Amino acid sequence: MQPFSQLARSSTSPLRRHFSTSIQIHAGQTGPQSTRAVVFASHGDPTQVLRGHSYELPQLSKGQVRVKFELSAINPADINVIQGVYPSKPAVRKDIGPEPLSIMGNEGVGRVEGFEEDGEVEKVLKVGDRVVMGSAQLGTWQSYSNLPFKSLIPISSNPSLTAAQAGTISINPPTALRMLADYIPLDPTSPRHNELKGKKQWVIQNGANSAVGIAAIQLAKAWGVGTINLVRDRPDLEGLKGELKALGADHVLSYEEFLEDPKATRSKIKEWTSGGSLRLALNCVGGKETTEMCKLLDLEGVLVTYGGMAKQSLKIPPSLFIFKKLQLAGFWYSNWVETHPEERITMMKSLAQLIADGKLKEPAHEIVDLEGDDEKLGVTVREVMKKLEDGRAKKQLLRFV
Repeated sequence: MQPFSQLARSSTSPLRRHFSTSIQIHAGQTGPQSTRAVVFASHGDPTQVLRGHSYELPQLSKGQVRVKFELSAINPADINVIQGVYPSKPAVRKDIGPEPLSIMGNEGVGRVEGFEEDGEVEKVLKVGDRVVMGSAQLGTWQSYSNLPFKSLIPISSNPSLTAAQAGTISINPPTALRMLADYIPLDPTSPRHNELKGKKQWVIQNGANSAVGIAAIQLAKAWGVGTINLVRDRPDLEGLKGELKALGADHVLSYEEFLEDPKATRSKIKEWTSGGSLRLALNCVGGKETTEMCKLLDLEGVLVTYGGMAKQSLKIPPSLFIFKKLQLAGFWYSNWVETHPEERITMMKSLAQLIADGKLKEPAHEIVDLEGDDEKLGVTVREVMKKLEDGRAKKQLLRFV
């Protein structure tokens, strides 16, 4: 590892030249650091319970990394976490204030500001590296954090990879990739890909303009897979259709268009997929359109459910299981990560390269600057939650300034 000879020194945040000795070794900023965070003391309505909180990070311990967050993403699951209805929850911290608090945030990108060597971290990271989260619920909605180095994944240092791209890479694109690759071997590099016998493959999905849906469209396009995409009706429906097609979508229908005349729709989609195979459906909504998606699948098709935004149960005719061998599966990325830690790192690097190559774009987003004191920070983030609740916001990325 090269020495960081240009690092300045500070009495409050020690900056020491990186070198090896037989005693404790430091690299970068390792001392106490003030940080600002978005927290909650009890679960509830995100527009009410979130607030700003400043506290002091202690000196780094061995194997810890000081991360300065560039951008922190808000995902739909974060709202469920705050409400207390999501399986994965942030730690309740008793060491950051007079009352127990939980720091929000599951996704984000940061830069390594320093680390405390332990014989391993220095082999993996260097000051200035860009990292994303390798573990769940680490509390990314804050300006700085002390994190175990094994909970971080270094990503491409390619200058063409923006902070917004890096900050939205670790949950939604991997979810899309795994669903496209693991149930039907659509990935051309898969050893099982020859099972498809050279047929053009198709996928149908609802929630197609979600972050996962947008990633699925682009990955499918890169793999030569056709997509049929369903979205909610809206005043500028044609504009949305144009945006999705520009990303690589083959066909886009509103749910109303899809359900208006099911027989005519099935006939139209059979035309679109003629000579190919439609065996995979991705569902994050539920309801009647999901039932109709299942009816379109060919023999041994798979419906993969990764969300239920409509909060309606699935109603699948028994005939689809009996005569078409329909399979149902549920997917939660956190479960996959637990059993594929090494594969995850490889996958993240591949996704970063796809982004750097211009083959995978981040979702439309808005960067929200969190500035001022704790009270102002709380007001800003609660306003963001209100916009999300009203369905009038793009992807929201938090930036502490």
